[in-house]
Amino acid sequence: MRYVPPFEVIKRSVEISTSKGQLIATATYEDLTQMIRLLLLGVDVDENWYLDTYPDVARAIQEGAAKSARQHFVDHGYFEGRLPFAVAVDDNWYQEEYPDVSESIKKGGEISSQAHFMRDGYKEGRLPFPV
Repeated sequence: MRYVPPFEVIKRSVEISTSKGQLIATATYEDLTQMIRLLLLGVDVDENWYLDTYPDVARAIQEGAAKSARQHFVDHGYFEGRLPFAVAVDDNWYQEEYPDVSESIKKGGEISSQAHFMRDGYKEGRLPFPV
């Protein structure tokens, strides 16, 4: 990540109110996605990896429907559950943290922690390594 927009910029997209002594932030879906896009501008996108991994995006760029892998990720890819770059999964930690994956690997239903994360784990909100 190379850039993070200031909180004040993000805050402009929400309505702040108070309820029972707590601040409540309300935003339309459109405003929420715009806030996320602002944050995504700071994410590094591995253009080559993205286009190799998502050939439909490469075709869209060739056809002029998208400007770049980066632009596609920010505008659409993130919201479609696509990754911006290859994520290295900590195999031991992943299997310890997610015993269902470990069991599936042992039974031959899953190839590896890496394969699981890339296909399902990311979209399920699983972490690839301890944070």
